[in-house]
Amino acid sequence: MSRQRLHTLDDLLDVAEQIVTSGDPSGLTLRSLATAAGASNGTIYHAFGSKDVLLARLWLRSWCRLGDLMAEAMGERSADASGEDAVVAVALTPVEFVRRFPASARLFFAQRRDQLFSADIPPELETELNSVQEKFVEVLVALARGVWDRGDRIAVEAIAVCVVDLPGGILRRCLLEDREADEATAARLEAAVRAILTVPLEPHPSTASPEDPSTPRSNP
Repeated sequence: MSRQRLHTLDDLLDVAEQIVTSGDPSGLTLRSLATAAGASNGTIYHAFGSKDVLLARLWLRSWCRLGDLMAEAMGERSADASGEDAVVAVALTPVEFVRRFPASARLFFAQRRDQLFSADIPPELETELNSVQEKFVEVLVALARGVWDRGDRIAVEAIAVCVVDLPGGILRRCLLEDREADEATAARLEAAVRAILTVPLEPHPSTASPEDPSTPRSNP
């Protein structure tokens, strides 16, 4: 039986994602993707142009999927929900991310952006990546304001611990051990986040503007 041809961008990214997450990322090449997807080399080169662009597109899609879940979690919280509850809701979205998009989550949590692809990508793709980064920082600032009415570096970094570092560490272990992110995992994550939010912040730094927090590390 002839192999089904997969030519849509998402289909090609799905195949590439499986190649990357099933072994060494270096095993992914435009030629190996063409073979695995049943597409011509010309189709793959036209879609991506280089391996770095392909990997950047994979990274961007994973990040957008997680960002959409975070935005959804913030939008669903009731008007009378506390700032702490909002942070917990966003911190738990990576658990749902793992459940819905396990390959994307494995890619996102197992590799840092600067380890996965080089900076040699087209300006328009770099703009897309920066846009997603900016939106993510906006989420962190909004959460920090909801808890402490502060959006400075100290407050934003405390939120980043809750919604980036903790979920990333816990879920990376689950993914490496091929374990499900179950309800007990989510409960532990929530308890850890609530405990961190009880720790008082340092005084507001006089050198940091609430409207211009430094960008925290965005990759778990």
